[in-house]
Amino acid sequence: MKDRELVWVTDRSLRITSLTARLRDLLQVDGAQQPLEVGGLWTAHDPFGIVVVAHRWALEGEPVSFETIIDGRTYAVRLDPMVAPDGAIAGVAGCAAARAADDEARTRLEAYAEAEGQSGTGSWHRDLPTGRLMVSEGLSRLLGLDPGVGLIDVRSFDHPEDRELVSRAISLGEINGEGYHCEHRIVRADGAQRVVRERVRTIYDRDGTAVAQVGSLLDITAQKQREAELQHLAHYDSLTKLPNRALLEERLRAALSRAERTHTRCAVLFLDLDDFKHVNDRYGHPAGDELLEQVGRRLERQVRSSDTVARPSGDEFVIVLEDLQSDEAAVEAARKILGSFDERFTIAGGSFRINASIGIAVHPPAGRTASELIRAADHEMYVVKRNGGRGIKLAPPVEESGAPASENAECTGSSMDRPRFAILKNA
Repeated sequence: MKDRELVWVTDRSLRITSLTARLRDLLQVDGAQQPLEVGGLWTAHDPFGIVVVAHRWALEGEPVSFETIIDGRTYAVRLDPMVAPDGAIAGVAGCAAARAADDEARTRLEAYAEAEGQSGTGSWHRDLPTGRLMVSEGLSRLLGLDPGVGLIDVRSFDHPEDRELVSRAISLGEINGEGYHCEHRIVRADGAQRVVRERVRTIYDRDGTAVAQVGSLLDITAQKQREAELQHLAHYDSLTKLPNRALLEERLRAALSRAERTHTRCAVLFLDLDDFKHVNDRYGHPAGDELLEQVGRRLERQVRSSDTVARPSGDEFVIVLEDLQSDEAAVEAARKILGSFDERFTIAGGSFRINASIGIAVHPPAGRTASELIRAADHEMYVVKRNGGRGIKLAPPVEESGAPASENAECTGSSMDRPRFAILKNA
């Protein structure tokens, strides 16, 4: 460790658990003084409390970099959260390097700036009486500015669509006196957009007068992208990119709520491919996957953008149709979808047709909840399957007791005379 570096370690209560001899001598700390806290350690040299605020931020699990003045010298400070084996934040490790003209000190500051850049952090400190602004090299880099740039307005880099969000966060932070933190977008000097987590704290003197502000920005763009990817994986089928069962049920519940408000009908169409196993056996599973992708795209072309096509599993697809005026509208939509399977599919260099069986359940006659409708449509689809496939069948209404109406005519052939019970074969 270089002798000009000031190093210290705290626990979660910000009590100093160890510090280097040079720091002890610089701050004239009595080695027997117990307990020693960050606030007491730095008070005489940090009248604005910037160091203490930064330690509290580091306890939240993020590295913090900033600059401050100690005994008339400018120090580049870096605070890193210390993580215990169980994942909890156990304390903070701090390191400060003085700005100096000699090569060794310059090397340390360059390393500090590099660490700041790699972690995507940046900080600033404004002395309110003088207006003097100190900007770290990491912040200059984050904003796309040349190091050592003069006075800047940090707020001018806020994304125009997020400025109201930031303004509200600032106002709330000033009201509660705890400063503010929020996540928002910035627009760099080169026009690139980044997402940052920003914290700003106003420092007051003993008379309650605001004397300084300290701010820290952390680039969380990559983290947000990963979160979006995980969110997508959690709600979409990886093969067809259609909504999976979880998102299907979420959207269906929302559709049912809208149907209740607008007094319209909502239908669930449960579609299963006929003889899909034959495709896998003859052409191989990659060809089967390609077929499923093509089926998903074809189904999306048959419905409105406000409707939902989902793949809950295997060769099963579920279509949610909204804003229907009658059961017959759902039947006609199913006819259109089934008719689209007349067009041949081209898979693995071959061209062939595949059929589908569709069960229909309409809200409210066939059920009032998402699970009831999916279950009813699934049941009717299997009735079609048992009767040779390639057809559609409408679920009967549910009686007030919750039991389906009589199903003694569920296999009466292709007649349209009893549309709720008949299997409707497509010519």
